[in-house]
Amino acid sequence: MFNQKEYMKKYRQEHKETAKNYMKIYREEHKEDKKEYMKQYREGNKIYIKENKKQYYQNNKKHHQELMKEWRKNHPEYIKEYDKEWHRNNPEYNKQYRKNNPEYINEWYKTEKGKALAQRSRSKRRSKLREITNTLTANEWIDILKQYKFRCAYCGKEFTLFDRETRDHVIPISKGGDNTKENVVPACQSCNSKKGINIFKGEN
Repeated sequence: MFNQKEYMKKYRQEHKETAKNYMKIYREEHKEDKKEYMKQYREGNKIYIKENKKQYYQNNKKHHQELMKEWRKNHPEYIKEYDKEWHRNNPEYNKQYRKNNPEYINEWYKTEKGKALAQRSRSKRRSKLREITNTLTANEWIDILKQYKFRCAYCGKEFTLFDRETRDHVIPISKGGDNTKENVVPACQSCNSKKGINIFKGEN
């Protein structure tokens, strides 16, 4: 008795290479059609695809995390560039994170990586100072302090032994400002940190 199922199984086994080559040629000839079909499918099934991906991630969370860990390990340069670009485009996030996590930031700067980063920042600043107009004298700095009555130019707080004055550049050095009496105001540590590299004029 003829068994079609067995016959087809045997036929596929005997013509495996032929079928393989045929499918390869077929896929190559219909590559553009498949791209267009997949594009239309994704456009028409966005919600389904999103939910399906979410469900797959939930069901394979550990496996996915292992894959991502391995991928990051094998692509350090890409990760580094991506992180740098993201933080450059999201300055408010960095500022807010530092504001919300002061203890963590302070502890991080005590680590070897933190110390190295702080050292690089100081080196860059010193290099920048060598390139700009740097004429501020000690006497001029005293005159500026007197002008502001030994108070912060931003919040008006009086300087004390425990909250010393700092020299803040109205136009930051990183943005082309000079270290001159016209561009320096006294600021408390808190206001100096909050201002960061923004351009801001004193209120007093």
